[in-house]
Amino acid sequence: MDALGIEWTLLLAQIVNFAILIVLLRMFLYQPVLNMLNARKERIAQSMKDAERVSAAAREAEQDKAKVLEQARREAQEIRAQATRDAEKIAQDVRGRAEQEATDIRMKSQADAAKQVELALADANKQIADLAILATEKLLGRELANKAEQQRFLAEFLADPGSKGK
Repeated sequence: MDALGIEWTLLLAQIVNFAILIVLLRMFLYQPVLNMLNARKERIAQSMKDAERVSAAAREAEQDKAKVLEQARREAQEIRAQATRDAEKIAQDVRGRAEQEATDIRMKSQADAAKQVELALADANKQIADLAILATEKLLGRELANKAEQQRFLAEFLADPGSKGK
């Protein structure tokens, strides 16, 4: 190989140097770059898993939020309906009490009016009786001293329907 200008010692030294360079490059450059790429790949995979987990948690939280909102809406609607029922019941109670009070007042007024009429009639009857006794005394020309006789005469006068109109 001398004719080609290749020296065996130099070729062997270059082969050894190249092998050492490959070993060194593999040890100090290729392996750390591969380790860094694998670590990055694992971090990316872990980030993807975390993102998927966070996304699932967000979906679950959104579903929980929707459930809570729906429950709150139902409760609010139930409270509103209960308040409406309570208000209607209170209004009905108030109307019932007002009607009862009005009825009581009407009944009392009617009773008072009837009592007033009764008192007025009794007073009128007494005045009529006094006037009748006075008229009788003047007609007879004497005084009715006997109370029993006055009462009998008064009862006859009030019992006779024809005498009231005359």
